[in-house]
Amino acid sequence: MPRTRQSDPLLTQTASGKFNLIDLIPMYDGGESLGMRRYLEKINDVANLDKWSNDEKVTILKLKLTGIAEEFFLSDPTHSQLIEYNDIARILIGRFEKAVPLSTRLHLFSSCIQGPSESVQEFAARIIKLGTQIFQSGNSAQNTAVRNANDQLLQSRFISGLRNDIRRFVLSRDPLNLEESINAALIEEQNMKLNQIASEERSGLSSAQTENPVLSALADRLEEINLRVGRLQEASAVTAHKSGGNYFNRRENVFKSAFIVEFKDIDRRNVERDRGTNALPVTSPPEKRRQRVFFFK
Repeated sequence: MPRTRQSDPLLTQTASGKFNLIDLIPMYDGGESLGMRRYLEKINDVANLDKWSNDEKVTILKLKLTGIAEEFFLSDPTHSQLIEYNDIARILIGRFEKAVPLSTRLHLFSSCIQGPSESVQEFAARIIKLGTQIFQSGNSAQNTAVRNANDQLLQSRFISGLRNDIRRFVLSRDPLNLEESINAALIEEQNMKLNQIASEERSGLSSAQTENPVLSALADRLEEINLRVGRLQEASAVTAHKSGGNYFNRRENVFKSAFIVEFKDIDRRNVERDRGTNALPVTSPPEKRRQRVFFFK
């Protein structure tokens, strides 16, 4: 009895296991959210993992097209005659890949610098992406000299675009290529973070102290007010005890008597001056003077 494809457990197992990564490839509708080149790279990555053949890649690519991308591919009868994956990919790139002039790419590359909050890894990825868009050629079989020249250009732009504090460290290490430059920049970035943490620990600054200076100032002001209130209460209590009155009933009299005594002394000095005598100025009794002096002490 001849075996069919459906009755062959080996083929069934192979078919079910070979395409278990197909869900990793999203549908492509021709929108700008995902570039055509990046989409084709995803297909190639999954195809390499699952070891797809050319025919399998072509079939899956067609099945993943939707929206205007599918309409574009089906609108031309010659597209259905294409059997090579690279030929179909070239047509889709020409239609959906957003074309950026080379002059614009060169300007972006030459002016690329690390942002204030951009990490070394993020900056390196941005430099490499721009460089790849500029230096890639139609023929992927570049010789060693061309690849080395491209690497030197990427390294030079990467070091020049680093922040000053990181760039000085990288230059002192004298890196040979882009990879060594990135590694040196990552080391210095980590050192700077560790130094910042150590500095904050030495100065005793906590996040609460640094983020709440207003609360700290208010607490100091409140403590000062409490000390002044305590001194006034102590002075009022002593004055009330000497006068023999109740503390709460004598608080206002303490302030009044102090000003009254002072005004009487000033008035008596003025009288003696008008008489032209050499007599000593009349002052308040000793007991009242003590009260006045003690209160304003």
